[in-house]
Amino acid sequence: NVRAELMQVWPDDPGHFANWAATNIAGDREADTDVGAFYRRRDFASYIASEIRARPALASLPHIKASAVNISASGDGWDIELDDGSTTGASRIVLATGNPPPVWPFREQIADTPSLVRVPWLGDWPENIDGGARIVVIGSGLTALDAIHTLRHRQHHGGITLVAPDGMLPPVQTGWRDADALEWPQDVRASGFLKFMRDTVGDIPWEDTEWQRRFESLRYHISAAWQRLDAADQGRLMRRFGWLWSLARFRAGPQAFGSAQMLLDTGQLDIVTDMVTGITTTSGGVHDVGLATGARLSADAVINCSGAGRDPLITRILDNGTAARHQTVSHRPAMTSELALIRADGTPHGNMFGIGPMTSHVAGDVLGSASIARQARGLAARLVQ
Repeated sequence: NVRAELMQVWPDDPGHFANWAATNIAGDREADTDVGAFYRRRDFASYIASEIRARPALASLPHIKASAVNISASGDGWDIELDDGSTTGASRIVLATGNPPPVWPFREQIADTPSLVRVPWLGDWPENIDGGARIVVIGSGLTALDAIHTLRHRQHHGGITLVAPDGMLPPVQTGWRDADALEWPQDVRASGFLKFMRDTVGDIPWEDTEWQRRFESLRYHISAAWQRLDAADQGRLMRRFGWLWSLARFRAGPQAFGSAQMLLDTGQLDIVTDMVTGITTTSGGVHDVGLATGARLSADAVINCSGAGRDPLITRILDNGTAARHQTVSHRPAMTSELALIRADGTPHGNMFGIGPMTSHVAGDVLGSASIARQARGLAARLVQ
């Protein structure tokens, strides 16, 4: 969903991926669009793998093939409990756990089955869906559009119903260029933060190239501006406008957006503005999808595209007091601007840090490859001092 030249891992060589893709990816006629080249996620994964292979020293790093399930203090360091029952130690920890897998967006969780797809990110679900199946897609972000794009490419002919609280799809990427960094005002509250954004983008429709160019100008220093807000204002903005920010920030690639628009135009895709409250399955295998309004949908398959879940490791260290909870985003840890997690007594850990999506509530816009790469580079520089 991002133009190749904007997929940046090395801040001092921003065009590295685009150049690699031009050399190493052939035969993908769908990648080239009127507004730039948009490659597949698996292509970017191949690129990252090639970058690792190009650095033989990384091969000497120990790789423990297990998941951490708990962290506890041990002297001046840490004991890390693994899901295979073993424990390993560390003097310093960087939590770089990424986006945790989705959970069903209702209280009573249900078992995964081939037709109840809780985690579509794995990409293996389409093989289990009949071409004429009635499908309910939960959510309206990029994962939902990816699912719809996949179904269209597989010539799915069954009806598709997308259910989302806002009933909106993200706008499509444009060919914006030359977005100059804007300086954010100092010492603003939530209302001033929001007003500056509104005044910058103006009344232009968000589908327009100029709207996105102005929005991208805001993003250069938005993380620093976000960190100047107090915790209460951060929480208030996330609760009230987080969904809208996600739609504006994570615009759809032309390919996936085009598929959704095509299915909307033919009537095969329907968008329902509502929330899914539960799913029951009949003895015949039909899924009964309950909605907040009291309406019900019958489906042969349900694809959960409601977004990332909650990280079980983060939840564990918050529950056991290893790290303090954020004041207003209670399922996330309290952190300093230097990315150190904070103890229950309010003092920062000197040897436990975080990067990536788990820091977005305090660090701002750190969800894309370029921003996470910059964040990781900054933390690494501090750790080796």
